[in-house]
Amino acid sequence: MRAAGGRRLPEYAAAHGNAPLAAVLWGKPAQKYAPIFNRAAAHRPVLVLESAHPSPLSAYRGFFGSAPFGKVNAFLKNNGAAEIDWRLPANATHG
Repeated sequence: MRAAGGRRLPEYAAAHGNAPLAAVLWGKPAQKYAPIFNRAAAHRPVLVLESAHPSPLSAYRGFFGSAPFGKVNAFLKNNGAAEIDWRLPANATHG
């Protein structure tokens, strides 16, 4: 996953801005980026959530009950940022 200038998206997100930053890292491949986000906490509010990937094979190993969306919204609200509306629009299709 690449961002502007060819940098990896996690590196780009952690290095730019001073707004609260929430990283939801599902699965071992995503969790290797946790140190990048944790370093960003030196200059902005950061929340790093790690759990099993929500796939059918691993969801029971930590995803169910982890409440990531509520935790992200609580973090954003506590840091003066707008909460995220996680609902899909009524006309969303599965494809």
